[in-house]
Amino acid sequence: MIDKNSPIPVYYQLKEDIKHKIAKGVWKVGQCIDSERELAENYEVSRMTIRQALGELVQEGILVREKGKGTFVCDPKVKQRDMMSFSEIVKKAGMKLETKILDFSIIPTPIDMQDVFHFEDLYKINRMRTVDGENVANEIVYIPCDYCGYIDEHMLTGSFYKILEGFGYTIINSESSIEAVVIDNYYKKLFNVNKEVPLLKTYSRNMSADNKVIFIEEAIYRSDKYILEVNILRREGTIK
Repeated sequence: MIDKNSPIPVYYQLKEDIKHKIAKGVWKVGQCIDSERELAENYEVSRMTIRQALGELVQEGILVREKGKGTFVCDPKVKQRDMMSFSEIVKKAGMKLETKILDFSIIPTPIDMQDVFHFEDLYKINRMRTVDGENVANEIVYIPCDYCGYIDEHMLTGSFYKILEGFGYTIINSESSIEAVVIDNYYKKLFNVNKEVPLLKTYSRNMSADNKVIFIEEAIYRSDKYILEVNILRREGTIK
């Protein structure tokens, strides 16, 4: 299982083998995997190597450590780190995505968006994104009708970024606000759950290379199923 003569680091080989076993169902979601001692004996490697592999799997959201109990397999999560469409993220994670169109209509530009969009009408696109059979994200997109050519509901079941690329737009930047949301009966019905689950709300202005806002998106995510990583950089000269 582990080739100590390979140029691939032993800890990485170990990490990939553990992921492979989880994918095959050797260890299922919620199940405790073997202890560090057992893994070290089975793989014939040091416990330090085991800790390094497990540590990275914990950081990746594949495993979770519970003090005094052991290391358990996590429920799979959709993880976003870079500027990618939700469709691309789910595909990259090897999960199955389905999209249901809840609303596709033309509306007058809302007052609070008139400082961004100087057009009379917007498309309002309300989509539920289902991952491996569970409702994970509700996305509402607002985009000027004048920015788009022909769009129908069938097209909207795929990647919205791909649609925009067909109209000549590439999204390279997003200004977003993020806040926690308390689940209520409306959201329980929307996400088809009968229990308390954590929710994350985002509001984003999505821009092209020339800093033009192409669309605004309001989204609600199940944060037990979706991880949004944010990298914050300090610009030189901004702090005195």
